[in-house]
Amino acid sequence: MNYISESEYKEQLNEIKRENQSKKRKQDLKKEKRKYSVFAKLPSTSKLMAVYLFVLLNVVLCYAMFMMWRFQDLQCLSVLITDVVAQVLTYFIYSRKATIENQKNGITYELAMMDRQTRQDTEDIEQDDSVG
Repeated sequence: MNYISESEYKEQLNEIKRENQSKKRKQDLKKEKRKYSVFAKLPSTSKLMAVYLFVLLNVVLCYAMFMMWRFQDLQCLSVLITDVVAQVLTYFIYSRKATIENQKNGITYELAMMDRQTRQDTEDIEQDDSVG
C-alpha cells in the first residue's frame, strides 16, 4: 500500500474535481443542444414494411384496373378484391402489433418514458440541491 501525502491527495482530488466539472459542463451542453434540435427519427422496420406493402398493392390495384379498362375483361376483378382485402389485413396486423409493442403493463410506452424522464429530472434537481 502506497502512502499518499496530504499535498498529493489534495492535488489528485482537485484534478478529479476539475475533470468531473468539465464532464458535467459537456453533459449540460449536450442536453441544451438536444433540447432545441430536431432529430429525424427513422421509422421502424415494421412501419417501412407496411408502407412498402401498401405501395406494392396499390400498384397492382392500378395495373388491374388499367387492364380491365384496356381489354374490356372483368377477370382482373378478383385481383382487385383480394388486393383490397390484403391491404386491410396488412393495416390491421400492423396496428395490432404496434399497439401491443407500445404498451408496458397496460401503460402506453410514451407515458412510461415520460414518467421515467420526470423521475430522472427530480433526481437531478435533488442532487444539485444537495451539492449547492
